[in-house]
Amino acid sequence: MDRLDRVFSQEGVSYFTIIPLSWRPEAEPSADDIAVWMYDDVTLLRALATIESMQPERDGDMGSGVGKVLERLEFKIDLTLSLVAKLLTQNAAMPSTCPAFVSAEGMEWICKEAATEGDNIVISAYVSPKLPQPLVLPAKIKAVQPEPGGTRIYATFTHLDEEAQDWLSRTVFRYHRRAIKPHHHD
Repeated sequence: MDRLDRVFSQEGVSYFTIIPLSWRPEAEPSADDIAVWMYDDVTLLRALATIESMQPERDGDMGSGVGKVLERLEFKIDLTLSLVAKLLTQNAAMPSTCPAFVSAEGMEWICKEAATEGDNIVISAYVSPKLPQPLVLPAKIKAVQPEPGGTRIYATFTHLDEEAQDWLSRTVFRYHRRAIKPHHHD
């Protein structure tokens, strides 16, 4: 499936993606689990923002020798991160990819597993191939609909602390902006 139309989540900024995604029922996560997930999510989203903000400069734009040295160092760090990410993903069992809409409030996706409206779940979403670590997001299933080849699920995030919500909002906005950029012509 190359494209997914939004059915349940019509409001707000979102972006479409096809990502490795899994979920599991979670009656009520403990405060300790939530604290660890939020810390890890913020760390991941901050790292992703940092990696994605490092734009290589053209040779002509880097006036000094120091600038060129920094550019080469940055490239080597990016290459190292990429190789480590590939190594980690080779040794880790990645979940199946799912077409999904991601917003700062929730996700809508199609998967093979059946789901029940009202259930509390924990979503593991690998939002970027640049980092082989998933966002771990507690959520509540708000809507379920049978689809050819699976189930459409719409879940809203729960228990996100303020910092995690802020970084998730920034990431969604950045990805949304990139998704619509090719469609705008000057």
